[in-house]
Amino acid sequence: MLALFLACSADPDPAPTAAATPPAPARAVKVALNWYAEPEFGGYFQAVRGGDYKRAGLAVELLPGGPGVPVLEMLAAGQVDVAISGADDLLLRRGKGLDAVALYAALQDSPVGLLVHNPGPATFAEVSGPVAIEAGSPFQTTLWAKMGWDQRVQMVPTTGTLGAFAANPALAQQAYVTSEPCQAEDKGFATRFLPARDVGWNPYAALAVVRGADAAQPWVADFAAATLAGWKSYMANPGPAHNEIAKLNPEMTPDRLDCIFERQKSYVLGTEGLGVVTQARLDETAAVLSTAEAPVSAAGARWVAPTVTP
Repeated sequence: MLALFLACSADPDPAPTAAATPPAPARAVKVALNWYAEPEFGGYFQAVRGGDYKRAGLAVELLPGGPGVPVLEMLAAGQVDVAISGADDLLLRRGKGLDAVALYAALQDSPVGLLVHNPGPATFAEVSGPVAIEAGSPFQTTLWAKMGWDQRVQMVPTTGTLGAFAANPALAQQAYVTSEPCQAEDKGFATRFLPARDVGWNPYAALAVVRGADAAQPWVADFAAATLAGWKSYMANPGPAHNEIAKLNPEMTPDRLDCIFERQKSYVLGTEGLGVVTQARLDETAAVLSTAEAPVSAAGARWVAPTVTP
């Protein structure tokens, strides 16, 4: 009787169990770096390794670059979704018609400057010997105009290596705070770095740029927020990003990675907050570039988060 009761009381036609809703597929995002894998891109690598992009629903692929890699052209052609560039390059390309906006400035101050010997000049005003620098670059023209160096400082070509610098204690050389100072340290000679920002040349660097047509897409705001999380994590503990960078770039030894991290720290932190891009800074860069009669476009070059309608 008990068996009969259970059989009769059982629901003869149970309702089907609702299938779990599959998660939305991650949005693929290709990011073109304008140089080899190095700590200046540390927060981007950290956001990949630490899962910040994944939690934002993004499958981000970082594509290391090198000399002459046309990241902004790749962006314009739709080959990548994000280009990591400098603000000066962005404004010059916008002046030629590129529809793109600045999203996140990893380096708040320009990493460009002069490498000098120590003991040696402590300021630009004390530089008196030959200077190896890229002739006609915005840094060179700004520096010569600011310091009045036409007569007393000899401009010589730069090779991009430290051989001539090491052999001549009087030579100053164009350099990046994230590169040559740490190379010199590895070779055992003392240097000072005179930053370009001190003479008024200070474009953002390691700048994430997106197409203007994509600016209102939800994934762009998600990418910006996840990138900020990655850089916060990187500044607290760079280890995960450095492990990945070392795999991709054999020149990045543990000592070199640590050296670059420490030297770039103030450039990342800035004074206005991690990643912040302001229109005033873009306008300042454009004003310097325009003195060289180069067509530039800064108006509207800063990404603005789209208004969310309730």
